[in-house]
This record gives sequence, C-alpha cells and structure tokens, in this order.
Amino acid sequence: MPLGLGFAEGAWLGHLTFLILAIALIAPPMPWMRLGIVAASLAGLGFALGFAKDLGLAFWFFVLLVISASMLARYLMAERNSRFSAEEEALRSSFMGEMTRAGARHLMDQGNWITGRSGEVLINEGEAISHLFYLHDGAAEITLHGNPVGAVSGGDLIGDATALSGEPATGTVRLTTDSRFWCVSAPKLRQYLDLHPDARTVIERQINSALDRKLRAANAALAGD
Repeated sequence: MPLGLGFAEGAWLGHLTFLILAIALIAPPMPWMRLGIVAASLAGLGFALGFAKDLGLAFWFFVLLVISASMLARYLMAERNSRFSAEEEALRSSFMGEMTRAGARHLMDQGNWITGRSGEVLINEGEAISHLFYLHDGAAEITLHGNPVGAVSGGDLIGDATALSGEPATGTVRLTTDSRFWCVSAPKLRQYLDLHPDARTVIERQINSALDRKLRAANAALAGD
C-alpha cells in the first residue's frame, strides 16, 4: 500500500489542505482559527474537484466551508456590533484588552457602573471580597489595622488579589474622593470564568500582571523610604 506522500497529479494541494488545517488548529481561537479552516476548506474543495474528481470528498469539504464561513461571519458581525463608551473603552483596555470585543462586551455586561461617595468603604479587611472593582475616576486609600499602607487611583483594579480565590481581604479600601467605578460580584465573576475558560486565561493573566506591577511599585516605594 503506497504512502501517498507524493506531490504529483495535484497531491500537493491535498497536502496543503491538511497543512493549513493543522496550522489553524494551533492558531489563536478567534478569528485566525476560523479563517484557517475556511482556507483549508477552499484548498480541499479545489483538490477534490480539480484533481481527485471525487464529488463525495468535495461535498464534505463544501460542508466544512459553509460551517466555518458562517461561524467566521457571526464572529465578525459580533465584533462589529460591540460598541463601547469612553469609560467602557478604558475598562476594556485595563484588563480585557486581550479578549475579543464581543467577549469583553459580554463580560462587561455582567457588572455595573456606580458612582461612589467619598468615605464609602469598598472592601473590609478580613472579610470575603464581595466584588472586583475597576476604579475609572477618583481615588481610594488602603489601610491595614487602621494604618494607611497604600492608595489606588483611576485605572486601577481593586480586589484583584482575592476576587478570584475567594480569600478574605488583606486590607480595607475606602474612597477618598467621589469616584466612578465598575464592579462585578466576585462569585458571579468566578462562575462566569468557569463557564468561559478562554476568558479565564486572559483575565487571570491580566490580573496577575496588575498584581506584579503593584508589587514592583510597593517595593520601589519601600526602597525610596
């Protein structure tokens, strides 16, 4: 039985079909995977009709083409229809930047925008984190055992250290000015990420990156003292 690895009589196009398909399967999920499957389907359809003269094979490549093209079209439409206000765009850039626009829109809709007043406590030391906060505008003070240990300002995440783990807060966070922020329930966020593994990968990476920046800034502040 021959291996069929030659390139004569159009076999190269058949090899190209499966090469593109293999590359598409290891590409980032959206949109390159769908686009790669569309390209592989077209190459396979050309091979089946132009060289193999096999209508059965052509039929299945056509089915694959229709399915992948329709899913790509749905993705592109969802991206196009995902709109953001100025403050939502800032939120998306803060820790949802690696997500698709449609994915960021969906996650953003799980939470709410709130205007907080100066003196309002967002997180209490020793208590379970109730929400993950994104502070769009304003400022807050972080205290430990009643002593100031840090501050957060516009663009910072609050509660990111423990919102995903469910562990108690390590400090108290109190607004020091009237502020505008987005927040999502921590249990709801964990449930959402359990149902959307791709979003979990992105959000965990972004939150870990934010924590790393905060740690470096804290170490620099200590070194300056």
